[in-house]
Amino acid sequence: MPTITHNGCSKRCDCAKKSWPKCPHAWWFNLRWRGTSFRLSLDKVSAARNEPRPTSKTEALRLCDILRAEIRSGTFADPNAPRPAIALKPTFADVAENYLLKFVRIPTRRPRGAAGMEILISMARRAEIPAANGTTIRLEEKAFDEITKADIEAVREWRQRETLRRGRALAKDGRVGLNRMMSRLRHLCNWAIENGFRNDTPFKIGAKTVIRLDPTCEQGRDTRLAPGDEARLLAHASPHMRSLIVAALSTGCRVGELLSLQWHQIRRDDRGEPEWLVLPGAKTKTGDGRTIPIGSKLRAELWMRRHGPDGREHAEDAYIFGEDDGEQVRSIRSAWRHTCQRSGVHGVKFHDLRREFASRLLESSARIHDVAAFLGHANVSTTSTYLKSTPVRLAHVLERMEQDGCARLVHNDALDAPPDASKTTPEHPANLLN
Repeated sequence: MPTITHNGCSKRCDCAKKSWPKCPHAWWFNLRWRGTSFRLSLDKVSAARNEPRPTSKTEALRLCDILRAEIRSGTFADPNAPRPAIALKPTFADVAENYLLKFVRIPTRRPRGAAGMEILISMARRAEIPAANGTTIRLEEKAFDEITKADIEAVREWRQRETLRRGRALAKDGRVGLNRMMSRLRHLCNWAIENGFRNDTPFKIGAKTVIRLDPTCEQGRDTRLAPGDEARLLAHASPHMRSLIVAALSTGCRVGELLSLQWHQIRRDDRGEPEWLVLPGAKTKTGDGRTIPIGSKLRAELWMRRHGPDGREHAEDAYIFGEDDGEQVRSIRSAWRHTCQRSGVHGVKFHDLRREFASRLLESSARIHDVAAFLGHANVSTTSTYLKSTPVRLAHVLERMEQDGCARLVHNDALDAPPDASKTTPEHPANLLN
């Protein structure tokens, strides 16, 4: 391929010199300066400088003159030279992905809990926060170490608007979901500090907390069954729901634990009677297995559910509180709602039966550690928060105190009474020291 040059400006194509102004090929610049050869495409140089590509010879010569002056003065920036890598700051999305990978998606995390955490983080990532010039960006696009208190408050306000716009005000006008999202954000920021993504948290300035959660929206429930509620529920429940109600009030198990029970989890005594329920760690919320004794009421329900409609015993892998054929029941939400409607019991959730069982244990003078063992709580403090002293328990405490007080009073009166001379014998003289 012939190369035609003119004052360091040329085209490296087969086109004739006279057709260069109309030729679509790029102009080239050539110069040798102090032992160094410079051979550059003017199209590439103009693109690097955000300028239009030279098409005419005049435009090409003008750019060549500029390049020649820069090379001789030492100010030329070669577009072919490798550019230094730009250190980009990690965004909220980057830190969130690390958080999910290293804290949430781990083998020991229960799938349901991990899914809930991912949903909350996803909400926060989509939140629109203010940016420059009156615009908005998603929180996931902002550099993580530049997130401020105002940004977190903007996330809170955005979530409130979205809840109202979609008409999905859930528990307590959506405050519960919002509070949990903010709590997950706070934990992510603390985790990021521990892992070196930033040195502070937007939730605090020094030791002072500047972003607070709503402590009133998730206060623990203390709902109990009123007198007669248990009888009405059992009378209007289907056979399946009746068995579940008896099991909940006899063991304190969670509904998921009851629905996952299989016949091979029952341990029997020497006579073949059901004696223990064995819950493996894989089927409990805390991941810790526990063994629960079976009472007489639950034993009767188990006997009725042991056989299918055809009269045959269920297989060992069949579900105790499942369908008639032993298949697992996934949800009892509708069945429980219909049972409450028919029985006239309102404001009671199935989970409240677990609290009812634990409260009855306390009222029967059971120790708090025994109640925690029944409920499967890893910490006794959880049980203390979970339960509150009931009026019945307080009445029992007052009654015992009064009985103890009366007993001490009688004992003191007996000590203060003068000795009976008729009962004084040489072998048992009167106590003259009192």
